[in-house]
Amino acid sequence: MHVWAGRLLIGIAVVHLTLALAGLIPHRADLAPNGLLGLLDAPWHTPHLDRQAAFWSSIGSFAGAQLLWGLWVTSAPQVSPRTSRGAGLALLTLTACQVALAPISGFWLNLLPAALLIAAGVPHRADQQREATG
Repeated sequence: MHVWAGRLLIGIAVVHLTLALAGLIPHRADLAPNGLLGLLDAPWHTPHLDRQAAFWSSIGSFAGAQLLWGLWVTSAPQVSPRTSRGAGLALLTLTACQVALAPISGFWLNLLPAALLIAAGVPHRADQQREATG
C-alpha cells in the first residue's frame, strides 16, 4: 500500500507543477522580467503580489517536497508499519492544516495517500497471529 501512496504523491506533485508552470510560462516576461530571481523581489506589497503568487504556486510550493516524499516512500524496499503510520499521520496533519487554510484547493487529494500510508501501518490479523505463535 505504501508504494501506491508514494505513486499518488508523485503523481499529484507532477500534475501540480505541470499545471502551475504551464500557466506561468506564457507570462514569464511580465512576471519575472529579471529572470527567476525577479519573482522574489521585496517588498511584499501590491505591485509585486502577482510575482510572489507565481513563485509560491509553482517552484516554491509544497509540490517539490511532496515529490521527494513520494520518491522516498516508493523507493524504501521495506517500510516498517510504524514508519508508514507515522508518515501517514504527518501527511494527514499537514493536509488538515492546508485544507483549513485553503478549503477550495487540491490539498484534498493528499487525503488518499495519507489514508493508504496509515492503513499500511495497521497490523493485519495474519501478522498478529504469526507474532503470537512465533
